[in-house]
Amino acid sequence: MSSERIGRFAAVAAVTGAVLAATSAPATASNYLPVDLPMTSTAAHGPGCGGEVWGGGNVYPDGDVPGTVDLQLKGWLKVFGIPAPWCSVTATVHWRNLDTGAAGAGSVSLGQGNGTPFFWAAPQLGNIRLITGAGRVTFTLTTDLPHTGSTTTFTVY
Repeated sequence: MSSERIGRFAAVAAVTGAVLAATSAPATASNYLPVDLPMTSTAAHGPGCGGEVWGGGNVYPDGDVPGTVDLQLKGWLKVFGIPAPWCSVTATVHWRNLDTGAAGAGSVSLGQGNGTPFFWAAPQLGNIRLITGAGRVTFTLTTDLPHTGSTTTFTVY
């Protein structure tokens, strides 16, 4: 291949790469902020069951979904440290808006295969949408069985 052809090929490749990079970049910044609920250790329903439950999610500072928190709760439910498909627990997120005084809760069942059929490869999942109103909100993660404490506070927009 001649040096002129190599030069043209390199120029076309560079332009193509620049176009691909420019068109694959997001048009706007993300419109959410990530939030986390600390892990709680818990007993679980089923012979010898126990595990951990925690959560993560989003709040929306630009007002797309005002006063709303979307959470995904996750649970590793195990017997002697090994994930077990027969284990289950109901996780509840209690909330109180410190600015308005409003309060509420949302619950989801975790376990018995409701998150993934590959229970040994990933935690069981459950989604909750809480309408808390804007302000500083305290969240407490509990389960329907004995568990350790898990409380956090963050701003909902």
